[in-house]
Amino acid sequence: MKMIATLFVVFAFASQAFGQCTVPPSFSCPNITKIAGRWYEIAGPIHDLACVTMDFTPREDGNFNYTIIGAKSDGSKFSQHLLATRTGLENSFNVSDMSTNTTSQITYYIANTDYDNFLVLYACVYLPGYSNFLSGSIFSRTNTMSDGDVYKLKNLLVDTYGVPSDSLVAITQKGCKYWPVF
Repeated sequence: MKMIATLFVVFAFASQAFGQCTVPPSFSCPNITKIAGRWYEIAGPIHDLACVTMDFTPREDGNFNYTIIGAKSDGSKFSQHLLATRTGLENSFNVSDMSTNTTSQITYYIANTDYDNFLVLYACVYLPGYSNFLSGSIFSRTNTMSDGDVYKLKNLLVDTYGVPSDSLVAITQKGCKYWPVF
């Protein structure tokens, strides 16, 4: 939870408009509406959570309620309710925290997906005086993914977008109790 909160604070005071971040090209047949539903985080940044799911629920305005749910190390439930708003690109969306009155947002790019099996997200923020802050995550429609597929998708994030390989750790999805979205 602290990691996610810290990321939001860092992103709140920075914008990719200040620096150079690689924007993934659109892939064949992008359609952001197809990301709706539940995704299981297979690999991503260290955040002291297990059994992490990400749910995109379509809204009438064409945007998404974006809910992250996971288990804390003590077994208690963590949840964060966000708003994912569409951008002018079919392979990106802006995320803002609905629990605060901040207007800050983070742009996430869909680096690759087939919508049915895997989703690779990437975010980049330029911090003046520092290098770019890069983050990436790999998701699956099921709570497992082959080692070969994880390896391929990690390489995409590392080699193409510069996400540090040591920032992509396996997220435990074994012995999980998955909570519904409220």
